[in-house]
Amino acid sequence: MKQFPKMKATESQPSKINYQRLYDEHAHYAARRVDNSFEHQHISLEVRDFKAPHLAALLPQNLKIRSLLEIGCGTGELIAQFPLEKSAIRTGCDISPENIATARRRYPTVKFHTGDFRQLIQNDFDAIILSDILEHVEDDTAFLRDASLLGKCILVNLPLECNWLNNRRNYGPNDVSGHLRRYTLAEGLALFERANLRLIRWQQVWIHELPVEKKRRILRQKMLGQAYSGNVITQWAKAATDKVATAVPLFGRRLHSSTLFAAAESVS
Repeated sequence: MKQFPKMKATESQPSKINYQRLYDEHAHYAARRVDNSFEHQHISLEVRDFKAPHLAALLPQNLKIRSLLEIGCGTGELIAQFPLEKSAIRTGCDISPENIATARRRYPTVKFHTGDFRQLIQNDFDAIILSDILEHVEDDTAFLRDASLLGKCILVNLPLECNWLNNRRNYGPNDVSGHLRRYTLAEGLALFERANLRLIRWQQVWIHELPVEKKRRILRQKMLGQAYSGNVITQWAKAATDKVATAVPLFGRRLHSSTLFAAAESVS
């Protein structure tokens, strides 16, 4: 098995956060584990129309994917739906036993593992995926570096949340999505350099500018009875603001968060 670089003494201190319990009990992930819930269908829509196509587009053309690992796979939607040849081996790993139990039930043809990805027996995947995961971990640099050691190429999507709507967000373990921090584009790109990785390709994307955003609103209306959260006045204000954000791109990009999609490889 590959040997992972030793961390500094300050990095090796045990975390005060029980991440297994956090994501076993986190309300958002618990809701995703309910079949056909809004959260379940919402993540499936995002994976199919946003995450999977943007990540797949970054793969080097000369890299044939016979084995793919997703670290932090949650309930398994992305690793199961990622566009691959039928013979390719798909593997998902997550720290939450509850998430993995749901993933195994929904996607029996995918191999799933519970626990730290550094303990996996296989360590020679063609590609690795980290989708919306680095903002959840305490040491994002070490996590990214260690994950990259398991494959020829690593695919990452990272939320960039230095935008107006997130200015007062209280980041940390109690965040609504469990995000410990937020990133600017420059900080996101610098993360790869700190992890000793070379960027192959990258793209910054605003989901509110894409057709998938309309589909998300339609799904919310269908399942929850309203396209926007809040009372009638709040819903009207959000809808009006979104129309302005669409009509005035500069305003929209400052208002809404974006996503960094990147492919990278180790330089060592």
